[in-house]
Amino acid sequence: MSFVKLGKGLVILASATFLFACASTDDAESVDSTPVDTTVTETVTPPAKTPEQLAEEANTATRAARTIYFALDDDTVTADSRALLEAHAWYLTQNSNTVITVDGHCDERGTPAYNLALGERRAKAIAQILMLNGVSASQIKTVSHGEEMPAAMGHDESAWSKNRRGELSYEG
Repeated sequence: MSFVKLGKGLVILASATFLFACASTDDAESVDSTPVDTTVTETVTPPAKTPEQLAEEANTATRAARTIYFALDDDTVTADSRALLEAHAWYLTQNSNTVITVDGHCDERGTPAYNLALGERRAKAIAQILMLNGVSASQIKTVSHGEEMPAAMGHDESAWSKNRRGELSYEG
């Protein structure tokens, strides 16, 4: 009889072991199948820029250009150049301790005296536009170099067009 009881006990034990071994949970399956990425990715969005900050950035980019070009035998500032000068004027009105020098240049054609006078007229035309946009006269210096400091060497229109210019340079 003890074999019968022992046999029944083994059958019950085998059945219980089989049931427990076959039982599984969803957690066990997910761990066994594919690993799950538990890192948290956080996107940091910078604060929105104010209209004043956007205007200042655009102005800074515009002020990177510091050369105004002129037509042959002319001291008239073009409309495109006026926008550039307005950006410089805005900066100078915001920084009243800053001084700008305007250098007037010419190409090699014309007499030295004529070119010095034309370079001065070009520098003063640029200075006038800066002052019309609020820059104090004490912040502006004008210098004429005539034909003495060419930007491009050569004796053709491509060189001459680069030499007919006004250049802006900041001090302090």
